[in-house]
Amino acid sequence: MSANELYRVEVRVQSGQKRYYLVREVNTDGKKFAATRLIKSGTKPTKAEITRCTGLYGFDLEMKCLAKVVKFRAKKYSFEKFADDNEYFELERFRYLVGLLARRTTGQDMAAYISETARLANTEFTPAEITRMLSSGEIPRGKILSGINVVQNLKNAYQMRAKKEHLTCGRVLKIRSVLLQNLDATPLSPGDTRILTGLISSFNEKIKEKYHPFEQCVLFYEKFMESFPSEVLLAAEIYSRMTTGFGYPVIIGKWEDIIEWVKEQNTVLELEVRHYFSEMTKGKTGVRQKQLDFFE
Repeated sequence: MSANELYRVEVRVQSGQKRYYLVREVNTDGKKFAATRLIKSGTKPTKAEITRCTGLYGFDLEMKCLAKVVKFRAKKYSFEKFADDNEYFELERFRYLVGLLARRTTGQDMAAYISETARLANTEFTPAEITRMLSSGEIPRGKILSGINVVQNLKNAYQMRAKKEHLTCGRVLKIRSVLLQNLDATPLSPGDTRILTGLISSFNEKIKEKYHPFEQCVLFYEKFMESFPSEVLLAAEIYSRMTTGFGYPVIIGKWEDIIEWVKEQNTVLELEVRHYFSEMTKGKTGVRQKQLDFFE
């Protein structure tokens, strides 16, 4: 992504004089949000002038769009249990910043996720060990077969992810079968399947009723673990898929711990965005506009 994909120059005539504005627009939830900055009057700005103005004002325009989007989305949803406006502001700010940076899954990200999730099953592998094992087949010394299978299964489940997934009982059971490949496991009973179906049905209904998706992911995870305390890997994988799919790639934890983590991440992400804008303005800047779309 380059500067010319984020901005356009718009001309407006006021009192017979042409005024040129640097414009940033963002689409989310079927609505358009924009921020503008007057950069010149009279003659059309040159590409060099646009580049300079992007470097000077780009970050501020982005933060203005962020504020508008966050305010809109924070008021869009109902809340079932957690209803602190400031907390949802931080969550929506996090979602916006992650979306802006357009982070894509890399092998390193996958290794870190597998390492963290495997610990829930008392399986210790570092991200570096996982990367070597999955890329070259090198088995770390001292690792037992069941642990190796846990890592391999998590990798297979991770690679099954789709960009947008609808949570169904069949999908969850498929994920479970992948996570338990070559491991000792007991099939879910018909009663367990009915409980699972009920949890999923309730979650999907709440999403349709416009309850906040991240809150519903957290509540689903809590209810799932209450009903299936031994299914730690499955719970973690479902939680990660759902939160990431809605645009909130957030850690597992208690609500208050999650919010603190999100606040810390927001500080880091905002610095990354500032640096990103600074770096991208070193290249060629045009006047073409590419609106940035987020998950609805």
